[in-house]
Amino acid sequence: MHLSRRTRRAGLPLLLLVLALMLAACSEDTETREADTAETTPADATPAATPADAEKPELRIYITRLREYGEVAGITAASDEFVDLTLRMESADGEPLTAAEIEISSLIGNELSDTIVATDDDGDASLRIKPVLPGDDVLTFTADGVSRQVTLYITDEAYGHSMEHMEERETELPEVDGVVPWSLLSGIDTEEGQHGMLRPVFNDKVRDLDGREVKVQGFMLPLENEDRHSHFIITRSPPSCFFCLPGGPESVVEVKTDQKLEFSFDPVVIKGRLALMEDSDMGLFYRLDNASLE
Repeated sequence: MHLSRRTRRAGLPLLLLVLALMLAACSEDTETREADTAETTPADATPAATPADAEKPELRIYITRLREYGEVAGITAASDEFVDLTLRMESADGEPLTAAEIEISSLIGNELSDTIVATDDDGDASLRIKPVLPGDDVLTFTADGVSRQVTLYITDEAYGHSMEHMEERETELPEVDGVVPWSLLSGIDTEEGQHGMLRPVFNDKVRDLDGREVKVQGFMLPLENEDRHSHFIITRSPPSCFFCLPGGPESVVEVKTDQKLEFSFDPVVIKGRLALMEDSDMGLFYRLDNASLE
């Protein structure tokens, strides 16, 4: 369901001045000017652009926790969890639009924290969704003459297992020779870094892997709404929803491949050059570069 945005129309006062004597005196000059204009102006000339022709603003939608990965067009969530979105309004030249009202609707009636939100000084607004109706839904966002839609798929319950039993979930991965065990990657200490983000404290065994070609086994977590991916996350545990990390940064690895790989729900083995990230802007600890599917 689309919600139309109310607009105001201001009438333009029209002032007519009828000066009969002046019209009679100026008629000859007017005809001369019109003739000159017809000779110098092509018949198919395009009129100058008006303000109404200017580019419309941009309405952007992000998963709040994973905003650094870009906008989203689709979300899969379980019926027992919340989804937090950040909505952003920008002018055509990329400047934030403040105090812009964004109207939101759910096609089938999933619960929204608000149906109208206003952007702050940074052009951002927050929205929380409580999935209650399993199946497909469409969220519609409308503001300043632009509209965006995000598909939402609600599962009856989270697929996977409880996040607190991490060791039990690790044993469900099939045995593969030569893979780096998650117990080694996740067995590091952490400390508080900048902006409250965790900072890794790598031990000697993990540091020995830095820059080496290794194999990691886990579950693919896509970062874009595509069938094939060259930039994604591999996780120790099966994710409970797309775009939601199923554990801490010590239990995931960022992956960059030379060729796009088809998404799989099954565990995969990825080979690549491991990089330890001491101060990642994304808050991640590990990355596989030049990776490929084994």
